[in-house]
Amino acid sequence: MTRIIIYLGPSLPREEAKYILSSDNKREVIYAPPVKRGDVPQADSEGFDIIGIIDGVFFRESAVSPRELMEVLKTGKKIYGASSMGALRASELDRYGMIGVGKIYQWYRNGTLNSDDEVALSFDSEEFIPISEPLVNIRETIKKATNEDVINQEESETIFKSAKSLYFPERRWDKIIENSKKILGKDLYNFSVFVKNKRVDIKKEDAILLLKKIDEDSK
Repeated sequence: MTRIIIYLGPSLPREEAKYILSSDNKREVIYAPPVKRGDVPQADSEGFDIIGIIDGVFFRESAVSPRELMEVLKTGKKIYGASSMGALRASELDRYGMIGVGKIYQWYRNGTLNSDDEVALSFDSEEFIPISEPLVNIRETIKKATNEDVINQEESETIFKSAKSLYFPERRWDKIIENSKKILGKDLYNFSVFVKNKRVDIKKEDAILLLKKIDEDSK
């Protein structure tokens, strides 16, 4: 039986994840909290064959290191990464065999993104519910709103600068929009409605892609 462990936190609700990838008569799938240093070597020692990294800790505890992932890759175990910490580490270690999935991984790999601040957010440590909005989602939401003529270029740049100026736990759409309104001196009602109904969650999209990839590869 193939044993799979997925490190998942705020990027995707666990029940949605289980709908995509779950245990059956050929594989055991375990969902674990966001990965931290030491977790992956422990998973290796416990006999997991496939390791999927979506979310990981950045600031409160020591982050999973490239070196410890490289050591596990040398054993022949498969490690997949996407969405958040997984995308960041996959962009650093794909040359050593780590499998990167999704747009965020590609953006880190080609240099479009270069800071972990892009995917950082605060979340409830018990339920893993996001409290703030990651910058990478903010970028894509602003881009989509601009392409759909909800906001113009000046408004787009102001909203993004307002978001980027905030420390990551404070990046909430209500605060970003309120600050932008003060700078622009105009109402952003249409954009507020757009965010409520059509905000982009690229981290969630990439997390889903990783689970689908592992599901296909482990059949």
